[in-house]
Amino acid sequence: MKTRVIVAMILLARVARADDVLHPGTPELDPPTINALGVVLPITGDDNFNASVTVRYWNGSLEGGFRDAMPLQHVHSEAVTGFTVSPQFAGSIFDLAPNTTYTIELHITDPDGPVDQTVQIMGTTRGVPGDPAHPHVVNVADAAALQAALDAAQPGDVITLADGTYSGTFDLHASGTAIDPIVIRGAASQGAILDGNGCTGCNVIEVYASYVHVEQLTIQHASRAIRFQTAGAIGDVVRRVHIRDVQLAIGSNPDQKDFYIADNLLEGRLAWPCVYTSDDPACNAGGQHGLHANDDGIHVEGTGHVIAHNTISGFGDAMKTEQDGAVSIDFVGNDVLSAYDNGIELDGSARNTRALRNRFTNTFATLSFQPIFGGPAYAIRNVLVNVADEQFKLHARGTTPTVGAVILHNTIVRGVRAVQVSSADVPMYFTVEDNLFVGPSAIGDAHPVRWDVPSVSTATIDYDGIFPDGMMEFGYDDTTYASFAAMVAGGKFEPHGVLLDSHALANDQIGTADWTQTLTPSTPVLSSSSGAIDRGVVFPNVDDAFKGAAPDLGAIEAGCDAPIYGVRPPGVDETNEPSGCGASSGTPDGGMIPGDAGVGVPGGGCCDARGSAGGPIALALVSAVIAARRRRPRPSSSSRRARR
Repeated sequence: MKTRVIVAMILLARVARADDVLHPGTPELDPPTINALGVVLPITGDDNFNASVTVRYWNGSLEGGFRDAMPLQHVHSEAVTGFTVSPQFAGSIFDLAPNTTYTIELHITDPDGPVDQTVQIMGTTRGVPGDPAHPHVVNVADAAALQAALDAAQPGDVITLADGTYSGTFDLHASGTAIDPIVIRGAASQGAILDGNGCTGCNVIEVYASYVHVEQLTIQHASRAIRFQTAGAIGDVVRRVHIRDVQLAIGSNPDQKDFYIADNLLEGRLAWPCVYTSDDPACNAGGQHGLHANDDGIHVEGTGHVIAHNTISGFGDAMKTEQDGAVSIDFVGNDVLSAYDNGIELDGSARNTRALRNRFTNTFATLSFQPIFGGPAYAIRNVLVNVADEQFKLHARGTTPTVGAVILHNTIVRGVRAVQVSSADVPMYFTVEDNLFVGPSAIGDAHPVRWDVPSVSTATIDYDGIFPDGMMEFGYDDTTYASFAAMVAGGKFEPHGVLLDSHALANDQIGTADWTQTLTPSTPVLSSSSGAIDRGVVFPNVDDAFKGAAPDLGAIEAGCDAPIYGVRPPGVDETNEPSGCGASSGTPDGGMIPGDAGVGVPGGGCCDARGSAGGPIALALVSAVIAARRRRPRPSSSSRRARR
């Protein structure tokens, strides 16, 4: 009897402590980026997780007034370990216009209250960094003059390098200002070459300052190219720079803010198929795996950074967040031609980190979430072709699980199988929807899908397209289905999914049988008869500009142009970049620009072909990429209407 009384008292205490009613706090904004705003709503209560917070936004001139964005996500802070996360709702508004103020409206409801409350908050996106308002040109023509100009630099200086080779290493300690940055710029596209002469343990350029722009240079032959050395630095820029023959291209330090790293060509030293698990002694000496995992293309620490339209090959991790608690960091439009380990690491993100519209070819474990501290951390409309291992790395760090990844509208074409996720730990409260998973026609172990983890019981996995048919495993503590039809009939995973055939993609593209070959970058698009057309679910501000009856699965809506991947043509930036028609608001004021979006390959103002043959993937691929894009089929509007 005594034991029963104690148990009853414990149960009553738990009931008494529970608070199912949502008590919202005052909404807050994460540091803005150029095209996105992150929103946070602190809360208490809602212990049964049935409250909702919908989002609308308006800049005062959008036609039709307020537009819907994705609802905020209830962050499962109770599942997060190893990092302190307070109870909250959080989420992002994507594809906003630069330097624009928006009214953001949150509608907060909870049937347990009842709670029905509308609140507003104002947010302003950042502008694209520009030239000094009060420029002072300082011309230099040799290494000594360059270092002297750096030593004497003042806000507004535009240190302009004549064509030629500048041997040695260089450092800058003076800061610019927000309106008058210090600019270090080549006089012509990449004609000025900073050469480290093969130095080890060195940085060719060290910047101990804020508001410094490094632009239109070539940097080569050193352990590291550029390192921003001051913790807390603000507003530094690397733009239209060609970096080659380095282990680390662009590095950071803690608590930095609002960097802009865009339109650079970065070539490391690792040649595909050198990957994390390779036994090739030329890749992993002495049989030790992972020796080059931290040969980074770009790593950032802090908040508010934008990493956009870089073309990257030959590094361990192409791009990564390097500091726990990361918020409000955008990786947009980058073109990764190879990666020994990860294409993007969002590891250690707290919330509102975003991998949007990137393309990855020849990568090991492409999108890494190891871990996410509650989220949301977004991977949306990315293209992944020739993935050697996992397309999504939803691993724990030690005993800290990943919580809160949001994976939408990605196109994955890989060998071995359509989906592979492997972890001894349980990823929690993540979402996988509207994706396209295309494997090879033959699956060695008859499992096109293997969520090879203990459980995915807290995940939402639905509305995806899968090729081919076979056994579908969703956690080895959950269920393995004998076929796609059995999985759908089970009603738990992919109840609205679609089984695709080998004609889902144009040119009948399927996963390669040999991932070790070096594939030329390409952009898979849907065939005119694809079963992935009109099979998605609507996510406001992500796919609500769809054509037809519903959004298409995968990264690119059928009949729409692909976005630019990698370095953009001269004169194109976030203020005028074409976005195709798959997103609801990709251009200033939420509009969409039709027409060809260009080719995400080196060219024009940043990265021409001069002296570029030394990279692990030669720039001779450029002509092949252009030709492939010109050949790719694009359904006409009439044929699209006919298949509805």
